[in-house]
Amino acid sequence: MTERRALSEMLSEVADAIFDLASPLGLRATSLELTLPIDVRMVRTKSGPEFQADLPRFITRTTFDQPIDRMTVRWVEAEIQ
Repeated sequence: MTERRALSEMLSEVADAIFDLASPLGLRATSLELTLPIDVRMVRTKSGPEFQADLPRFITRTTFDQPIDRMTVRWVEAEIQ
C-alpha cells in the first residue's frame, strides 16, 4: 500500500510537477485534464473527515488488493478581475 496524504496535497503536487515541466520548454499550459489511478480513503481527523489519497506505487495487483480508484481532474486557468 501507499502512504496516503490529504487529497488536496496529492493533487497540488501532481499539478505543480506538470506545470513545472512545461515552463523550461517555454510552454504555457492554460488547461489540463488528467485521469489518475489513486488509492483513496476517508479518515477522521481532528478537524473533521478528510479524504486521503496517493498514486499507487505498484503496477501489479493481486486478487486480494482492492480495485484501484480513478479520478478525473481538470485544471483551467482563470482570469482574476
